[in-house]
Amino acid sequence: MIEKQNTLEWLDFIITIAIDADESEVNTLNAAQYEHITEKIYERKQNYISFLNHQRLNLLGRRKIGHLVKAHHGSLLILLDHAAHARTRINPLNTLTEDALHQILSCVYELLSFIQSSFGEYLDLDERAPDAYLAEFDRHHQHRITTVKKQLTSKSADPNLVAILLGTLSTAAGSGELQPPSFRTIFYQRELLYGLEQMLWNGPQSKIDDALVELLVYLNFNCRPFMNYYTQHLASRIDRVEPAKEKIHQLLLHYKQFNQMHRKPGVRLSQADYDIKKFVSNWFTQEIVFLKEQSQSNVSLTEQPAFTKSKPKPETFKVLVLLSVDQIGLFLRAIDSLRIVKARSMNAVFEAIVPFLSTPRKAEISWDSMRSKSYSFEEKDKQTVIKLLESVITWIKEY
Repeated sequence: MIEKQNTLEWLDFIITIAIDADESEVNTLNAAQYEHITEKIYERKQNYISFLNHQRLNLLGRRKIGHLVKAHHGSLLILLDHAAHARTRINPLNTLTEDALHQILSCVYELLSFIQSSFGEYLDLDERAPDAYLAEFDRHHQHRITTVKKQLTSKSADPNLVAILLGTLSTAAGSGELQPPSFRTIFYQRELLYGLEQMLWNGPQSKIDDALVELLVYLNFNCRPFMNYYTQHLASRIDRVEPAKEKIHQLLLHYKQFNQMHRKPGVRLSQADYDIKKFVSNWFTQEIVFLKEQSQSNVSLTEQPAFTKSKPKPETFKVLVLLSVDQIGLFLRAIDSLRIVKARSMNAVFEAIVPFLSTPRKAEISWDSMRSKSYSFEEKDKQTVIKLLESVITWIKEY
């Protein structure tokens, strides 16, 4: 009896019969009908949540719970789509009807959010989110983003870091991607935004940038702009320190602090990109190795006898490469990893080759800068290098 009373028939009736002008003679609501519907929406929503919690306590076995959750989640998505479709056919002058549908959309979305937050482990997170769901998510999401942005600005957070963060937080509903995002992506954005709100409300007033970085590391915010921001920010701190031994000491200290940051298991922004721990740890390792080699080279130079008169340095011959700096870095890293070229380290490969290269946009390329950016690459750079290598293979086969 309890289950029958808490099915979604009541909501389906309101959407498809009582409000839909195509299915009913009623094409607008009077004040009494509007008040009755809105009261019932809130009442039934609370009853429905209680029903789901009751079922969780009484159903035995993950299979039964999973079947119930998936069935109700799917039904709510269908109802959300029906409500969104019905809203497009309502005359804007019928303000009570339009507002009632607006409240129904919010109700269904809140029920979906409840199921997702309470029973997310039973859902297929890689399923693509429907358009109606994305539109409602966007409406709720953008208001919260605006509030967070104002608070970050008032606390003088680094504008570069805020731009990276808010650029990623912008909902994929309007991102122009070929495919809609998955529920996993939506859940991540919702959790990140919730974490930001909690940090801004309850966190320290000072050192806002450090608190932001800790939150993003905790949630494995593994987008390349943020990882580059973080490593370059550390590099600028290290560059202000002398001598090389002190640089190494500071690097080790920051590395220790990074490893002590908490991380939430099984969470990451992008499933296709490097885990942030792997990327940053690799950066620390390479920087420490580089500084140690540089320190040893400086010692060797000081031991050599000084010449009384130095010869003028000849102009370096450069080869023009029709690739970007990042694409050249990817190619060099690949041939080093595959041991096609052999040197004492990857740093040595970059140091030996890059000074003799140029691109259409850069006549002088910093081998150190290319090396520091070579820990991850954008997908478009990977595809460009792959196509280039495929054309080389074709040429060799036809030679």
